[in-house]
Formats: sequence, structure tokens, C-alpha cells
Amino acid sequence: MAIQDQYVSTIREAQQNWADVVETFTDNLQKFAPTASPFSTIDPNAAIDQLFDFWEKTLEVQRDVAKQFAGATVSIGEKVRDQAETVGTVVRDQVESAQRTVREQAEEAEEAAREEAAKVERATRAQAAKAERAARERIAEKYEDMTKAELQEVLASRDLPKTGNVDELRDRLIADDQE
Repeated sequence: MAIQDQYVSTIREAQQNWADVVETFTDNLQKFAPTASPFSTIDPNAAIDQLFDFWEKTLEVQRDVAKQFAGATVSIGEKVRDQAETVGTVVRDQVESAQRTVREQAEEAEEAAREEAAKVERATRAQAAKAERAARERIAEKYEDMTKAELQEVLASRDLPKTGNVDELRDRLIADDQE
């Protein structure tokens, strides 16, 4: 049963209770009305007893209505609290689920970004190595046809060591050119 239906039901109960109070009040008034006539003598003790009996019954009905109203109010309060707790639990669960999903997506995105960065770094290194090899090959072409004596002359002009075989001398000149 939806909370709105429960509210409507409780309000209808309260309306019915008030209708019962009014009906009882009317019935009691009608009981007194026929007994009193303009030509009869009224026993004051009986009238006082009837009046206080009426008030006593009215108070009993009011007490019953107040208890029922209080019960309905407590019932509504409990239902509202239960509904609020249920809604709170559902919202809390949804928030936790959303947080888990966001956290998982963030972790997946972070992992994908790391992988992509690693790919880019590998490609950059490979390209840099390729460019370095190409540059070394271009520089090596200058010294390829030189004799050992010519290589030593170039090394001497740069104040570099002149010892070693032809390949070592070329490597030394290439390294110096790359700097």
C-alpha cells in the first residue's frame, strides 16, 4: 500500500470518528428534547444527572476519538519514518553503486591512458632511435672513404685521441659530430 493511500485511509478514519462524535452528541440531545415539555415540571436532580451523564458520555467519546487520532498520528509517523528509511537506503545504495561505477570507469580510463602513454613513449623512442641511426649514417658517410691518416688528422685538429683502428677513429669522429 502506497504512503498516499495510507494517509487517505487514516484521514478517512479520523473523519468517521468525528462523524460518530457528532452523531452521539445529536442522539443525546434528542434523548433530552422529548422529555422536556413546556408544561411539565422538571425534576432538577434528574436534569442535573442527565446533563452530567451526557457530559460524561461526550467526554468518553472525545477520549476515544483523541486516542484513535493519536494512534493514527503515530501510525502515520511510523509509516513516514519507514518510507524515509527505505528511500534513504535506496538512495544510499544507488550512490554507492554510482561511486563504484565511476571509480571503475576512472580506473579503466587511467589504465587505458597509461597503456596509450606507454605506446606513445615506445613509438617516440623508436622514432628517436631511427632518427639517431639515420643521422649517424649520414655523418658516417663523410668519414667512410677516409684513410687512417686522414682520420687521425681530423682527430688531431679537434684535439681528440688519434689511437685505435680505423673503425674506432671513425666512431670517435661520429660521436664528436653528434654532440
